[in-house]
Amino acid sequence: MKKFIFPIAALVLLSIAVGAQIYGAIRPAPEAPERTPLAELLPTKFQGWDVEDMDLGPTESVTARSHDILRLDDFVHRVYSGAQGQFSVYVAYWKPGKMPVRLVNQHSPDRCWTEVGWVCTDRSWNVEKKVAGVPIQPGQWGVYEINGFSQETYFWHIVAGKAHWYGGERLNTRSSITSVISDLVNFGGNTHREQFFVRIVSQQSLDDLWDVTAFQEVMKALTDLCLAPPEEQIVL
Repeated sequence: MKKFIFPIAALVLLSIAVGAQIYGAIRPAPEAPERTPLAELLPTKFQGWDVEDMDLGPTESVTARSHDILRLDDFVHRVYSGAQGQFSVYVAYWKPGKMPVRLVNQHSPDRCWTEVGWVCTDRSWNVEKKVAGVPIQPGQWGVYEINGFSQETYFWHIVAGKAHWYGGERLNTRSSITSVISDLVNFGGNTHREQFFVRIVSQQSLDDLWDVTAFQEVMKALTDLCLAPPEEQIVL
């Protein structure tokens, strides 16, 4: 009889988790707060730097498919280039109830990039950094390569004002039973949460860029938007 206890308990827990997901999906979503468009919140001018706004993909068809898949409510994709380096910033936003938490989390470089040929060659989880001397929420860091081309990234998934990550120290490339259970533990039956995904990319070391004035100004804007600890956030 004992050998059946664990499978039965696991099945019951999974059933509860799935039931909570279904309940969370059908319950009315709360009204989203009024927010300033993301494109207006990131700096657009720095002396000695060129600033260019990009779309979601290199072509109209790719952009359209990306919009269909991601179901974004707002986004900004901006490239900063200057004598001290180059980096890009991508921020996506979903109103409460727009996308399940685990599906947004899967749009990280660990999945999106590796599924089209990129290889993760170095990775650190829940890295703690500071902006203007003040700690921000922990982010994910990695180096990804394809055909001899390499780029470094920091990224954050912010759910209801708090950094969220599944699975500890492993490449999080697939939704799993554990992510469904994790959602139950973290959110109960209320999975309608406001979400941000923030990604910073550069071909050079982001740590070398971190103290560059332009980079710090962008990071300060991101901190004010969603990367500050939850108790310090305000609606912009």
